[in-house]
Amino acid sequence: MNETDLRLALRYAGVKDPDHSPFQLMLQAMESELEAAIASKSTWRVFQIVKQADQIRLEPGGLILPGKMASTMLADCDQVILAAGTLGHGFDRQSSLFQAQNDPAKALLFDAAGSALIERVLDELEENLHALPEFQNLYFTDRFSCGYGDLPIALQKAIGQLLNLPLRCGITVLDSYMMAPTKSITALIGVSQNPQPARIRGCGYCSLNKSCTYRKKGTTCHGE
Repeated sequence: MNETDLRLALRYAGVKDPDHSPFQLMLQAMESELEAAIASKSTWRVFQIVKQADQIRLEPGGLILPGKMASTMLADCDQVILAAGTLGHGFDRQSSLFQAQNDPAKALLFDAAGSALIERVLDELEENLHALPEFQNLYFTDRFSCGYGDLPIALQKAIGQLLNLPLRCGITVLDSYMMAPTKSITALIGVSQNPQPARIRGCGYCSLNKSCTYRKKGTTCHGE
């Protein structure tokens, strides 16, 4: 884990002062177990945007993205990238072992590390996309996911089908719209001819912004 991953994992674990926490050493000691458990995969696909009144349709496939979140994020975009990533089932198996060992601190830190590392999988995918010839001189919006703002989490099912996630990444979208393996993410990235503002990191579109414990403390989950 790099320093950014470490700090983010400690924040996900609820550690108030990551720089002066005994959990930092505990998390660092788990690095070999994390590396052994993780077999990350990712995939992506580009769709054309068709705008219709108050909603957006993706083609091919005809997926409708309703609501303000999608229309705002993709207002200046002609295309959208659907992306997904996972840490794999090995992470879930190791997490279950820690829980069975009745070591709640280790289980919590391992889970928090997974949450940080799956974000890195998507970060690295996005960096690789930026470098592709087809995206040269184009701009990406912030990455956003089902469940952000008013974008329904129920869209996970359709995204899973469009990306063929069981075959490409071994990801299954459950009837609850959660995913297995648990450390899996789907995301949307708008593609525009023009520079795009950073909207997500301002917390304004997060579905937890009214109840977020970090906001109540005057900070954010990403440390800004």
